[in-house]
Amino acid sequence: MLKPLLAVAIAGAFATASTITLAATPKLNDKQYFSQPSLDVVVFSNWYNGLFGDSKISGVELIHFGERTATNGDVRLSATPEQWDPIPTFVERKVDQASGTISATLAYPEYDFTYTITARPINSGVEITLSSPNPLPPALEGKAGFNMEFLPATYMETSFLADGKPGSFPLYPTGVKEIIGEHEPQPLATGQHLVLAPESPQKRVSIKSESLPLALYDGRAKAQNGWYVVRGLLPAGKSGTLAKWQLTASTDDNWLRAPVIGHSQVGYLPQQTKRAVIELDARATLSGDAELLRVNPDGTTTTVKKRQPEKHDNYTRYQYAVFDFSDITTSGVYQLRYGETTTAPFSIDASVLDNAWHPTLDHYFPVQMDHMLINEAYRVWHGASHLDDALQAPVNHTHFDLYAQGPTTDTPYEPGEHIPGLNVGGWYDAGDYDIRTQTQYHTITSLVQTWEEFGLTRDTTLVDYERKYVDIHVPDGKPD
Repeated sequence: MLKPLLAVAIAGAFATASTITLAATPKLNDKQYFSQPSLDVVVFSNWYNGLFGDSKISGVELIHFGERTATNGDVRLSATPEQWDPIPTFVERKVDQASGTISATLAYPEYDFTYTITARPINSGVEITLSSPNPLPPALEGKAGFNMEFLPATYMETSFLADGKPGSFPLYPTGVKEIIGEHEPQPLATGQHLVLAPESPQKRVSIKSESLPLALYDGRAKAQNGWYVVRGLLPAGKSGTLAKWQLTASTDDNWLRAPVIGHSQVGYLPQQTKRAVIELDARATLSGDAELLRVNPDGTTTTVKKRQPEKHDNYTRYQYAVFDFSDITTSGVYQLRYGETTTAPFSIDASVLDNAWHPTLDHYFPVQMDHMLINEAYRVWHGASHLDDALQAPVNHTHFDLYAQGPTTDTPYEPGEHIPGLNVGGWYDAGDYDIRTQTQYHTITSLVQTWEEFGLTRDTTLVDYERKYVDIHVPDGKPD
């Protein structure tokens, strides 16, 4: 009896072993980043946006199972930097195909501090070395650290291990936010070895620090667009290698990114050109047919067109193909399918554009109104904001967000004096709450042209200028 059981156990062990993906080493490809199936490591292929330092598009970055989940791997001067905090100056980037390494040299010239970040491939990741020919300047001691930021949408409500001690990423940030010079944030965890999402085969990331402790922070307490931050403070009084991390991630040698089908979400007019763009993994083979499915009243679908999509040029990380279904003109609800990807439903009908503009006029424009209280049914979107607008800017002053005042005010008002009449009208800028002049006149010009061209008389919003009150979905007898 023992021998059959032993044979079954051995067979099971071999079967299990055959499903395990062995660790592989990412290769430095011709696009100058490290790549292996399911994992790409990008090293300063992009540079920070000149306006927003914290634009989360530079440094050492991870693209993990098709999603960019980590970014801004670089030296920063605070634990949870926001968009206005200092960034280094880029000096040079070197890609050495012979050694398979990428290095980037950067500097904080105002502190006379220059450093180099070098990445070399290891199994399922890279080893990152940060070095400098000179010790850290005294002004940066306790401030400069190597940071790397991780996407909250990916990691919230997953777990982490810090030197084996368990914890979990919070859904919402708690505690005191970082205020430079006043409050230091409290880390979620510290240790030499952090493992993020150890339970997830598609999110797990391991960071081992050779000598310096790591700290894990929640940057969302400081800014709503903050990410989770792993940070290691740089040592004082030392030159040469200042920090060394082994950054690895879970991988799957058989993984391919699922096809993405781009199409008009609004729908199509019967006689217009109808072309779906299919985006494929760079390693995928373009095979099989794309299908256009008509959705029937009983929930079933009928294939109305089926053919192999036409291959088009590759672009950056992906390859592309086009599926043309312009010949389908029958009114109805449709879906597109390629491989295991099926799109959301869309319509082909002569009326698809008739109401497509209603959400913008009925909802988006009112909600974005400045200097007004915006009400919708039982909800108040926001109060009447910025009623203290505006103060005359001081001369020769550079503000953030590209605002600046020259040597004269060109107004009768003194610097700092309130200017009456500017707390009326306007819309919030996208993403924040200032009033950007160029955006305002572009929007107003567009509305005037729409009125003159189409004479739209739609009325769904009450606007009471005297009370500074807006009520959405309530007509006031005037064209919106």
